[in-house]
Amino acid sequence: MVNNLVGGIIPPQPPVEAQSDVHTLKSRLEWGEPAFTILDVRDRNTFNEGHIMGAMPMPIDELVKRAVPSLDKSRDIYVYGANEEESAQAAQQLRSNGFEHVSQLKGGLAAWKAIGGPTEGIIESKTPPGPDDYNVVDRLKNHQENLPKGGPSATEALKKGASDLKDNIQEGASNLKEGIQEGVNNVKEGISESNAPKGTDDSNIGS
Repeated sequence: MVNNLVGGIIPPQPPVEAQSDVHTLKSRLEWGEPAFTILDVRDRNTFNEGHIMGAMPMPIDELVKRAVPSLDKSRDIYVYGANEEESAQAAQQLRSNGFEHVSQLKGGLAAWKAIGGPTEGIIESKTPPGPDDYNVVDRLKNHQENLPKGGPSATEALKKGASDLKDNIQEGASNLKEGIQEGVNNVKEGISESNAPKGTDDSNIGS
């Protein structure tokens, strides 16, 4: 096993056991250790639906063919499958082909999720909507029924808000119109003054 000591901060890890608890793996992930690999040997579609974050997909029927040329045989490897039997079978296949530090992850993905381990995948990234999430009519009705007694209904409040908004818009438009008209009048007055005939004294300035 390769110990990963970064400035003495990350403690050395003991050799992996034949079987590992999910807490052990989670602890190593939280320490940020890069010197291990997680293998998911379930079928690819199941893997895509959800898996341990960072796990590599290697379906058990092609595990040895893919692992031998791509993984260092002295590297720590945690492996899990669809059930304990598949996980144990995958671990044994790897050991039989020269991998020195292989550990079966007890409980697999279910145990990992139970302790809040990070996951990724199509299903894992989605939160299923509740049965009433798309029933807008019933949700509005329920909101109406839960309004405080004696208070305005949602419809009345909406009408009042719309009326107030309309009044504010009309008032603003009226003020804007008056301001524009005043500006136009000022411009006209300025033009009229500049075009007015000059007096005798004005024409003799400087003579």
